[in-house]
Amino acid sequence: MRTLRFLTADVFTTAPFSGNQLAIVFGAEGLPTDTLQAITREFNYAETTFVFAPEDPSHTRRVRIFTPELEVPFAGHPTIGTAHALVASGEVKASGDEITLVLGENIGPVPVRVRLEHGVPVHAQLTTAQLPEERHDVPSIAVLAEVLSLSESDFLGGAHTPAGVSCGLPFLIAPLNSIDAVQRARVRMDAWTAHLHGAWASWPMVFAISRGADEFALASHVRGCDVRARVFVPGSTVPEDPGTGSANACLAGYLAARTPRDGTLSWDVAQGIEMGRPSRLSIEVSKAGGVIDAVRVGGATVMMSEGVMTLR
Repeated sequence: MRTLRFLTADVFTTAPFSGNQLAIVFGAEGLPTDTLQAITREFNYAETTFVFAPEDPSHTRRVRIFTPELEVPFAGHPTIGTAHALVASGEVKASGDEITLVLGENIGPVPVRVRLEHGVPVHAQLTTAQLPEERHDVPSIAVLAEVLSLSESDFLGGAHTPAGVSCGLPFLIAPLNSIDAVQRARVRMDAWTAHLHGAWASWPMVFAISRGADEFALASHVRGCDVRARVFVPGSTVPEDPGTGSANACLAGYLAARTPRDGTLSWDVAQGIEMGRPSRLSIEVSKAGGVIDAVRVGGATVMMSEGVMTLR
């Protein structure tokens, strides 16, 4: 018999019962991968993290990330939430206004800067281990309109044509011309299976630039965002994700590549509205000489519960 300690958190939110749920598990050293996968399915959140002692002395902790279906090399809300939880729980001692943790993930070391107020973590921001990779071997707008139950006229096109982007996990970034179109998007599984299943970037992220008219419908902690987005993960236990750091890192790279200026570029993104789990993500890119040299994703986290799990 073995006992594991766990914490749960809502990530990319300041309000309980919103944002993206996460389980953080401690004490799983030596357990086989299939047991870690079974524990993840028991929580049945979008992701669960397992925290271990660092393999590299320059890292703070080793972290493995699982969806209910598989282990992934990198994901945003598990990284942000785990860093916050480590500081909030006292697993990592912090003093002053800021601490940077380095989490050793399958993609490599991921630095996370945690900001504190009166000793309490209030915000965490990761820097991706991989810069954006963009590919254009994606289906046509006509096909994507079929997949997403939209019309071709709902897509921006032109310089903002859909593209596959990855900062460790690939997503199909699909800019739409209105928040109404974002709200109407629905994945048709038959069309997704025919055209996107097995593709390099198979998970669609739709977004539109906010013009403020939608604020009346939003929770207070996501009002005033620059972008309204949804992320679909067809074929998984969680077919739509309420707050996706890895996809928003891709979105940051996509937007920055189409912004004709250098410096620090930033946007606030509202996601999860249609699911009743509103999330707010801050995305940021450093760009010099037309070249992206850093992508960062940040947000707040609310600790929700703690407990133990007994394995027999």
